[in-house]
Amino acid sequence: MKIVEEREAWIHTQFILDSFFITAQECRQISMNVEPELGQLGLQYGLMYDIAPSKHRAIVVLECIPFDSVKAMVKNLINDVIKDFPVRLPEQRNVVTNITVADSETEANDRVPVQ
Repeated sequence: MKIVEEREAWIHTQFILDSFFITAQECRQISMNVEPELGQLGLQYGLMYDIAPSKHRAIVVLECIPFDSVKAMVKNLINDVIKDFPVRLPEQRNVVTNITVADSETEANDRVPVQ
C-alpha cells in the first residue's frame, strides 16, 4: 500500500491511499508508529482514518496543515509504515441489465409442434 495523492482540506491534510480500505489493526499500527514522531516534529495533532467519498479510497487525515517540509516527512513516515500492507480493491459485482419477462402462456402458444 502507498500514498497516491495528497490534499489540503480546510484545516486537515489528507493522504489518499491506493487501497479501498484499511483495517482497524492497520490504523492502530499507523497511529503507534507515526503519532510519536508527530510530537517530535512539533505537531500536537493526531491522525484520523476515513474513506474519500469521491475517490472511494482510504485516507489518512492529519488534523493540521504543516509546513511543506514537515508534511513531506509525515508522508514518508506513513509510507514507511504502510508499505507492506496489502492493497484492497473494491468488491467486483456483476450488474444485470435488460431483463425481459416472458409470459409462459404466450411462449406455449408460440411453439409449433413438430410432426
